[in-house]
Amino acid sequence: MEKSEKVPEMTFGKALTGFLLPLSIVTVVVLTGNDIGIALLLALFSLFIYGIILGFKWNFLQEALVEGGKLVLVAVVIMLMVGVIIAVWISSGTVPSLLYYGIKLISPALFLPLAFVLCVLTSMATGTSWGTAGTMGVAIMGVAYGVGMPLPLAAGCVVSGAHVGDKLSPMSDTTLLASASTRTNLFDHIVSMLYTTVPISMICLVVYGILGYQYSRTSFDLAQIEIITSGLDGAFKISIFMLIPALLVIALAVCKLPALGVFGIGVVVSIVWAVIFQGRSLPQVFDVAINGFVSNTGVETVDSLLSRGGIVNMMTTVYIALFSGILSGLLSHMKILSTLMARIRRMVHSSGGIIATVTATCALLMLGGGGLYTTMTLPGVAFRETFDELDIHSSVLSRTMEDTGTLIGSIIPWDVSAIFLATALGVPTIQYLPYALLPLLSPLFAIVGGYTGYGIFHRDDRIKYKPFYFRKKDPVSAAIKMEDKG
Repeated sequence: MEKSEKVPEMTFGKALTGFLLPLSIVTVVVLTGNDIGIALLLALFSLFIYGIILGFKWNFLQEALVEGGKLVLVAVVIMLMVGVIIAVWISSGTVPSLLYYGIKLISPALFLPLAFVLCVLTSMATGTSWGTAGTMGVAIMGVAYGVGMPLPLAAGCVVSGAHVGDKLSPMSDTTLLASASTRTNLFDHIVSMLYTTVPISMICLVVYGILGYQYSRTSFDLAQIEIITSGLDGAFKISIFMLIPALLVIALAVCKLPALGVFGIGVVVSIVWAVIFQGRSLPQVFDVAINGFVSNTGVETVDSLLSRGGIVNMMTTVYIALFSGILSGLLSHMKILSTLMARIRRMVHSSGGIIATVTATCALLMLGGGGLYTTMTLPGVAFRETFDELDIHSSVLSRTMEDTGTLIGSIIPWDVSAIFLATALGVPTIQYLPYALLPLLSPLFAIVGGYTGYGIFHRDDRIKYKPFYFRKKDPVSAAIKMEDKG
């Protein structure tokens, strides 16, 4: 992009139009039942035409598209690696073993907290809250029904547990999109989310333990559990050694190795495990890595959960991330975001203020029907520069998006996520809503953390999980950084 080339002046009115135009198009297109990819493509097209009308040169806008796409290339590669590792983890017996041993832990005395933990483990292993609710959640609801436990309580427990993995699992599309749209290192994003997810999960365990204690002496019908475990045991070699690929990936991630390296090693080890322990041939494993694993255990619940993964099945997430990056490039190079954020910056002077603003934006997008993927992309594009100016690490932005955007759809009756969960679990959204503690508490924790400084990192901090970390206020240095930027 030629620096000598003059660009049109961007006023606040023009910037506001340039931001609301693609946002309204995305919202309307998604609300009318169309794919988020089509919505983002139309938004990009409209913003490009708007730039031409304002007087931006064709080459300038084209270069902005390219630069925006470059920002998410590493994230796209990671997404493809995630698709591969999901498939080979299933093929190697890692995910089936996790499910098998997790289900075996169910105890009548601790049914609800264990159900929560099992949903956490399942969603962490698979990266999908829907898949967890539709499989493990269905089994848990069957047991709850058999023993006379209130189904709304059990459903709220399932919804909360299933969404922990949807926030923390590197396999989750929302985790990948939130980190990609904010240009945050994947594992920095995951570690940052521990600051809200861990304390809320602890609250969930305590509350579900108290609420479920009155049912501890009820005799359980374990037929549903036996069906799942038998299906897993019949189709895979189940062993504690099958957990090694997952444990290795977790250990490497804790050691802060680059994400590509972590997943690369995980894929290689899983392929070896699939060949040695599950009797797969290399061509079979390679096909699974590309096209995904197809489960044929004969047990519908198991087959539904384990038929997933592969590069092909990640393409929707990939193109959404690419469109998000391209949109970011246009909004940034046309000075739309910087102009809008300059105005917001005059009104927001603290980490608490900007986090509350992002939380409200995500909530409004979800309540207005913008959908999960819209909430996981547009706020990241819109607020990234403001977080930089306030000396706040981008992982705090991505975390805040997840705290509201990933979760709140599950308790909005007209959202597709809530509709799916209510159908799968057999409990209306309005009935399980009071017991869905994770979606209810996460936005609140995000805002409280912003105003207290809890888990709020400086822009250049190295992200580590220190359970009692509070940001030290340093307005002088922050002011100096702002002046240097100016």
